[in-house]
Amino acid sequence: MELLQGTWQHVEDPTNYLVFEKNLRKEIAEGMSEWDSETFILSDKCLNESDKGAVATTEKGYYISCAQSNMCWFVEEVDKDNLVLSYMGRGNFLTYKRVK
Repeated sequence: MELLQGTWQHVEDPTNYLVFEKNLRKEIAEGMSEWDSETFILSDKCLNESDKGAVATTEKGYYISCAQSNMCWFVEEVDKDNLVLSYMGRGNFLTYKRVK
């Protein structure tokens, strides 16, 4: 959870920013007039309805679930500079660099 905290910029779309502040996930990109904000839960499986049947790994605390938007991501990699998420709805990878 600590490594997620902060501001991240998408490596392929530099207008896309993702911010984690405690249990709040915020995102903005070109064409959006305001931040998309939602609370999230970090857990060992997807907690939202559309992805609850997804195959879970044995690792704990690697899923970011947002109930309001019914979305879930698997944290493939996170360190002090890099964040790679797999969007469970499509299976595509989203790669971010930490903004300092």
